[in-house]
Amino acid sequence: MQQWEKHLYQKKESSVTLEEIAFELELAGLRMEEQKMLLSSVKRSGFDAKLLDRKLIGMGYAPVFTIYDDEVVVNPHKRN
Repeated sequence: MQQWEKHLYQKKESSVTLEEIAFELELAGLRMEEQKMLLSSVKRSGFDAKLLDRKLIGMGYAPVFTIYDDEVVVNPHKRN
């Protein structure tokens, strides 16, 4: 893994590494191509749990990153 990939992506007071994001995506059952696409998005824009979960829902997967947040995505068809 390259040095810039080890950078921590921060959202509020929590921080998540690319390795942790990749691990969660793998556990969620995403194909390698899907994982690479979402990781590229995180590298470009930074880590946003709600946005990433919306993308997962749009791809047909359950939300992974906001399951413990107060504002959990319950209805994937309702806009937050």
